[in-house]
Amino acid sequence: MEQKSETEKRALDAQTKAQNEAKRIADEAWKRAYEAYKEAKKQVDIVYKEAKKIAVDKQANKVADEAHKKAIEQAKKLRDAIIAEAMVVFRSSYDQATADHIETTTKSLEAIKDADEAYKEAKKQADIVYKEAKKIAVDKQAKKVADEAHKKAIEQAKQVRDEATRKLR
Repeated sequence: MEQKSETEKRALDAQTKAQNEAKRIADEAWKRAYEAYKEAKKQVDIVYKEAKKIAVDKQANKVADEAHKKAIEQAKKLRDAIIAEAMVVFRSSYDQATADHIETTTKSLEAIKDADEAYKEAKKQADIVYKEAKKIAVDKQAKKVADEAHKKAIEQAKQVRDEATRKLR
């Protein structure tokens, strides 16, 4: 399994935290929507019972039944609207957290790629300079100095690359 960089870990932690918070808020909205529906239904049922008590004929009972049915439908619509709105907010928050994580990971990978390419270019340039130095070197000491300079240039390029990517890998 591929090991995640510190940057990726922090981005993933931020994503998870944001998604968990969005879920918590959505769950709370669901709970409140259900409680609002329960309370509205309770009130509708109380009014319905009272209306049934005072109804004097079949028509009045029918009107009370119809009003009760409509009131419950309205309570359900309100509950559903609250839930729908909560889901829109949840989805948006969840998607934003995912997008932020992807963006951070992509930037991290691009920075690593750039550092690797800069290293390759520095090594290439060091090799060119080294070949030229070897050509013009007149004795063993000059060749030894060219070898050391080449080795040092490559080490320095590696160090720069490693420092640039250390926190990203």
